[in-house]
Amino acid sequence: MRFGHTRRRPVVLLTLSIEYSLQVIRSCSDILEWVWTSIVFINRANACLIGLLLTLTLAGCGARPGADVLLPSDHTPRFTEKVDMLVATTRAVGDPSNPFATNVARAKHLNFESHTVSIPTHHTPGNIEWPDQVPPDPTRHFITTDRLPLSSREFISSLRRRAQADPSAERVLIFVHGYNMLYQEAVYWMAQITHDASFDGTPLLFAWPSRGKGPLYVADRESTLYSRDYFERLLVEISKVPEIKHIDILAHSMGTWLTVETLRQAAMKGHGHFNGKLQDVILASPDIDVNVFRTQLETIGPLPRPMTILVSGDDKALALSSALNGGVERVGMVVARDVRVLEGARRYNLRVVDLTNIDDGNDESHHNKFARSAPVIAAIGQGLSSDDPNKKQAGVVSAVANVGTSIIKVPVSIFNPVATP
Repeated sequence: MRFGHTRRRPVVLLTLSIEYSLQVIRSCSDILEWVWTSIVFINRANACLIGLLLTLTLAGCGARPGADVLLPSDHTPRFTEKVDMLVATTRAVGDPSNPFATNVARAKHLNFESHTVSIPTHHTPGNIEWPDQVPPDPTRHFITTDRLPLSSREFISSLRRRAQADPSAERVLIFVHGYNMLYQEAVYWMAQITHDASFDGTPLLFAWPSRGKGPLYVADRESTLYSRDYFERLLVEISKVPEIKHIDILAHSMGTWLTVETLRQAAMKGHGHFNGKLQDVILASPDIDVNVFRTQLETIGPLPRPMTILVSGDDKALALSSALNGGVERVGMVVARDVRVLEGARRYNLRVVDLTNIDDGNDESHHNKFARSAPVIAAIGQGLSSDDPNKKQAGVVSAVANVGTSIIKVPVSIFNPVATP
């Protein structure tokens, strides 16, 4: 059954302008609280870090979408492209008939949903065009057209049904989002990634209970640790579905910590390859201590295909994370020319792609290039759909910055690098 939504529309209409203003206030208040907490924690005298904090504050001080955006529209546009995704989440759910029930509490079991999101006809790759009016404009806005709660049995049945109807759906792409992420943001980001990557398999969002607030970095990290066992069980269950042939993982920021920790414990239990179905693992802007990452890789061992690491030396969010973690570098900041990267690629069978010179538009943090750069997200999609034998080749490359050649060379850089001698 669809979530009931008709009776809620008058409420949404009456409160839209007030709620939008409150969202701006809440967002700025949260970020400023984060800035103050971080400045006190790090060092009041460190002017560089204070400047970094203020830069990120100004970049992030804007309205964030409310849960209303996941309310299915009264009218489904026929002329737009749709992304039909599945969701597995460790977020708690109250009344399954209430679309606002998904919250930041940690569930004691996995919850499942399906979402259908309409992509606007005037969509710009790399962007999410959030609704700013009611009703939203299908030519200018992402729109939720359907949302259904699923039981675990219905979730597996949906995977099987999709794969039986379309061979391309035999490949599942799991997106694991990062820190400070609202549920509705994660859903729409999955839709944007799926569309812009031209991924025609089964998109699946793994949504862990991020608190969605800048100051709660530690709480979010604890939530990723809480979610490890559930993510592992999800991978195991999907790998048992006979119709599913390939499992790919795309993780971002703190979501990479959750992903690598899950792969590590699965390897320790002897099923780290998940019935031979785990294929591409892409870690975008990994918020992982470089020393811890080495120990994790020692346990995981070489995967069937090299693990792809997307790094960027100008990532301001990871620079702040490094400062908050005692100055230890994060994996996503170590650039291709670093000798540690060259050695790590050889030893641990990694494919490292340096995106430092890639333009990501108006993103002041430079933390989301994998999804905000149209050439990069297109390259990821091309790589996932390719069976080129070069995908088994490790190496280190720097992606091309020149606008005239980036669309051609970025895909080659990400999935077909030349091995480092």
